[in-house]
Amino acid sequence: MVDLSSPTYPDLAFRELPGFQWPDGASCGVTLAWHVDGEAGPMASDRRAATHVAAISEAAYGVTTAMPRILALHRELEIPGTFFVPAHVAERHPAMIEAILKDGHEVAHHGYMHENVFGMEAGDQRAVFEHASAILERLTGHAPRGWSAPAWGVSVETLEIMASLGMLYDASLMEHDRPHMIDTTSGSLVELPISMVLDDWALFGSSIYWGGDVALVPAGTAEAVWREEFDGLRHYGGLFHTTFHPNLMGRPGRLLMLGRLLGSMREQSDVWWGTCTQAAEHAVTMEQKP
Repeated sequence: MVDLSSPTYPDLAFRELPGFQWPDGASCGVTLAWHVDGEAGPMASDRRAATHVAAISEAAYGVTTAMPRILALHRELEIPGTFFVPAHVAERHPAMIEAILKDGHEVAHHGYMHENVFGMEAGDQRAVFEHASAILERLTGHAPRGWSAPAWGVSVETLEIMASLGMLYDASLMEHDRPHMIDTTSGSLVELPISMVLDDWALFGSSIYWGGDVALVPAGTAEAVWREEFDGLRHYGGLFHTTFHPNLMGRPGRLLMLGRLLGSMREQSDVWWGTCTQAAEHAVTMEQKP
């Protein structure tokens, strides 16, 4: 029988920030965010992938081959970045973490093994957050300030756990264009909104483990999609917040395209660039304004 009852939605308060402005009167903000899933990508759904040599090699490409190119592009264009790294990948590649930090970028929380926490019991979610946070703190010297959801899995308990752990921001939800606040029973978080429009997986997403799909959209198509989204967000004062994966965007032709796109964006004098923590800290400053 069809269920015609009204569902119960999570008891969360989402608060926009009246009068929100970007620093120095900028028209929009850009947070260039990377999801460095590495070997945790195929491992997240099936630990047996550890012995699937081809799948692991494709995942590791993003770390060993693409990341040096990506960091070089950031240096060339003088763009700060935020790198969401599963703690397992950070442990496996400590030299990569050192390189990210040496260039002044942010390392943020992305689970331990890229777990989709939606559907997990609250205790299991907390265990993932605490375990991964401890590893990232050991490798970076400080606790991660923010998190982005692997596979976009988020529950109300997830946000409450983040707030209870003193984290500053989440970067997983899609309802708004600008940073805003989320009030939970354990405290408040800044939400840095994302969009599937700025997620390279929607265009290039590929997986060879157990016959996954392969997407081979030309880089020029992505450039057109992202350029028009940048123009729109700049017009409406929003946040251009990317979800880029090094094993996808770090392919040579795609990275050359990204360099062209970012270079043209850098030519605009009314754009604010920062890490996710810097964007979240600015939102907190705006909230505290009388």
